Order: sequence, then structure tokens, then C-alpha cells
Amino acid sequence: MADRSDLINQLAASMGAGQFAQTKYEESRYDPQTGTLYCDGMAISGSVGDQAIKHFSTLLTKCDLNEPSSRQMAMIYKCAIEAIKVMQNPKVKEVLKDELNGTNQ
Repeated sequence: MADRSDLINQLAASMGAGQFAQTKYEESRYDPQTGTLYCDGMAISGSVGDQAIKHFSTLLTKCDLNEPSSRQMAMIYKCAIEAIKVMQNPKVKEVLKDELNGTNQ
């Protein structure tokens, strides 16, 4: 009988995770064709990225930029927002696709 981890990976593969089902033991990676980030055994879709942007934007609006520790948190939230936006940028996705296909040298 398969162990719990194998069963979870088999289920993930059957639900469309395909070759990325076993990311638990591998380095994190981004699939520019699907807009999915694979890390720590999870597949994080583009829609989750959109939700993260909204979440961090809400937190950013609550920061008091006149208070040093709050200003620091504002910069952290802004960094997360901009990193997600870069990951979702169509031009960046195209460069990553080319790199994956070996056409970007």
C-alpha cells in the first residue's frame, strides 16, 4: 500500500498537477505557461496571486508611514505586491517561456 505522501501526489497528478505533483523534494519553480508557482508541495495559481495582491494592498493601507516599524512593514508589503506583479507580467512570462524552451540565450 502506498504511503500518505504517495497518495497525495497521485491525487495531485490526477487533478492536473502532472509532472509537478512531487514538488515537495524539489526546488520551487514557476511555470509561465500556466502562471502557477510550485513550492513546498503546493501549486499556487495566478488567481491566488491576485488574492495575495489584494491582501497585501489592504495591509499596506493600514500602515502608518510616519512610524518607523509600520513604514518597514509597508515596504515589505509593497515588495510582495510588486514581486507578484512581476511574476504575472506577460513580458516576463514570455522571457521565462523562451528560457524553458532553450530559445533565450
